[in-house]
Amino acid sequence: MALKTSLGATYGWRARIGFVTPSPGHENNGYEFYLMAPDGVTIVMTSLHVTQLTQQQYDDAVSRMDVAVAELEDRRVDSIIQAGVPLVVTRGWGFEEKLLAEVARQTAIPMATDIGACIRAMQTLGMRRVVMLTPFDESMDRRLVEYAGHAGIEVVATRSLWPSDEAAMSRRYGVSTMPLAEPYHAAKALYLSTPAADGIWITGALMPSVAIIDSLERDLRIPVVTSMQAMMWAGLGLARVKAEVAGYGRLFDHAYDTGA
Repeated sequence: MALKTSLGATYGWRARIGFVTPSPGHENNGYEFYLMAPDGVTIVMTSLHVTQLTQQQYDDAVSRMDVAVAELEDRRVDSIIQAGVPLVVTRGWGFEEKLLAEVARQTAIPMATDIGACIRAMQTLGMRRVVMLTPFDESMDRRLVEYAGHAGIEVVATRSLWPSDEAAMSRRYGVSTMPLAEPYHAAKALYLSTPAADGIWITGALMPSVAIIDSLERDLRIPVVTSMQAMMWAGLGLARVKAEVAGYGRLFDHAYDTGA
């Protein structure tokens, strides 16, 4: 989506969406945000400085959430999104509610999580039996399957694009630079091999995904939810921005329910 502005207007004149990313380097998140962003909507990013995919680093990141929220509150954002499904999912079902309650005690700015936005998106689209594509290892994928099950969503097949060799593993964040053909063909093949599925869930916002949503939905005629897409949808909804976002999935045809 082409960015536009008028002289005299601030870039985030319509809404500023705060984005708490796990990793300190996050080029894809900002790029994909602006692919989808309506006119007058900007992203304000901060990091929890996760550099290794370990439970200790996830826990340390969660303990710094109050600092990140304070930074975004100081920047006067209209909504806050916590990116990174492992931070919530590894703490088990029910932790998201506790996290959001803690943030609500700190600030009146509404917040959603990555995993929460994905689940809300799949429920909104009527997705109940999905195939899941991730950039995570087998252990994390199992936790995601279990977590989604608590929300009434059955993951009937999974595939990971986690690096399969030590050389690839040594290239940190290499998943963020993979060509779009990789997740496209992986998601398509996974869905076509699973007749019982009613949609595709692509999680892991570091992995490029939003640019393939429209092609997958057109080619397979099923709904597709990705982390970055769902987080944008939630961020706009919480900021009370109603705008057409074309070319990034049928999810944007539906209003985000703020519960208000």
